[in-house]
Amino acid sequence: MTWLDPRIISAIRRRMCGIREWMAEEAPYVSVDQRHLDGHAPERAYWHYGYQAALSDVLAMIEGRTNQGRYTRQRDMPS
Repeated sequence: MTWLDPRIISAIRRRMCGIREWMAEEAPYVSVDQRHLDGHAPERAYWHYGYQAALSDVLAMIEGRTNQGRYTRQRDMPS
C-alpha cells in the first residue's frame, strides 16, 4: 500500500465528519430511506454523481492538487 501523508488522512476524516454532521441536521432520513438503491430514481443518479465527485476530491488531495470544489468552506490542509 502506498504511504499517505497523515494530513491528507486527517483532511478526509474532517470532510467525512462534516458531511455526517450536515446530514444529521439537514437530512436525517437518508440513512433510512436509501432511495439511491431504487433503479432509475433521481437519487440514484445523484448518489453516483456524489460518489464520483468524492473520488475525484480524494485523488486530487493525494496528488497534491488544490481543491476547487464549490462546497469547501475552509482549507483542509496547510500549503
